[in-house]
Amino acid sequence: MNNNFFDISDNEIVDLCGEFPINFKEVDIASNPDFVFENDLGYESVKLFDSEENTVFVNSFVECHHYVNGGWNFIPSQRNESDFHDILIGFSLIIIVLANFVIKKTGFVSNE
Repeated sequence: MNNNFFDISDNEIVDLCGEFPINFKEVDIASNPDFVFENDLGYESVKLFDSEENTVFVNSFVECHHYVNGGWNFIPSQRNESDFHDILIGFSLIIIVLANFVIKKTGFVSNE
């Protein structure tokens, strides 16, 4: 388990970055302000998103691992589905209120 602020699981890192390389050692990038990521020619670039849907392309597993642990683990399709649910609930509530108003106004329900 990671001790990072976002507490990202290894499974989530694998889902976004690919399998951990053999003998992978996490680099403490935060303690080195001059750290420069090196491109890994054997690593296919990955596009990552943050919660505001900003994007970054990473070119090595070390870079991907660092960004995912830093909060770049957002999947836009999950947000779109969540937004769809919110819209559906709002639309349903509006329909219920309008139907209730129409029923009362037209007298479809008898008050016996």
